[in-house]
Amino acid sequence: MSIEPLTRARRREMTRRHLLDAAALVFAREGFHRASLDDVAATAGFTKGAVYSNFANKDELFLAVFEDRYAQEQTEMRRVLTEDEQPYELGDHSEVFNRVRSVIDRTWDDDWTALYLEFVLYARRNADAAQKLAEVVQRQRDMTTKMLEDAYESVEYEPDLPVEVIATISVALFDGLALGRLADPRVFDDAMLTHFLDFTIASIGANRLPEDDG
Repeated sequence: MSIEPLTRARRREMTRRHLLDAAALVFAREGFHRASLDDVAATAGFTKGAVYSNFANKDELFLAVFEDRYAQEQTEMRRVLTEDEQPYELGDHSEVFNRVRSVIDRTWDDDWTALYLEFVLYARRNADAAQKLAEVVQRQRDMTTKMLEDAYESVEYEPDLPVEVIATISVALFDGLALGRLADPRVFDDAMLTHFLDFTIASIGANRLPEDDG
């Protein structure tokens, strides 16, 4: 078994990872506005200087946590769509549904939705935060686009709409569902999530049969 040398770069990477994990806990517990870098440093077991050596301010730290969380979800979704030992067949609606639903069930978090909404509203009144948020969300869309491109390629299917358009609409629909569930959880329950996934899978063509291509 090989052991990766604990170089300066490796130590910095480990410190950053520890700070991201600690920040995720603090933001979830306190919310964006109430959380402080002192809280994050204390939770991580570092000095406040260690936080500032990795992140310029609380905005940057929050967006790093957000981007890290999304990247982990995308990695899991990519795995179930394109990298499992038995890739799904085009037209196998139930298999696509079950795989996507399994990821959502593991990653859905109403508290995180509320936290993200808190930052979005804050960014509406802070130009610098708004610009940084837009950049992160753009990378999120790019990541989703690449995931869908790989998924379509794995089943040799070309959708009617540009993949980047499908990615943008899919992200917007999911964000809307998450916000709707915050406002009225009685309506946006598990049954509604099932209908949403059926609609989304159909709209991106994942339920098409091979002969449907003409």
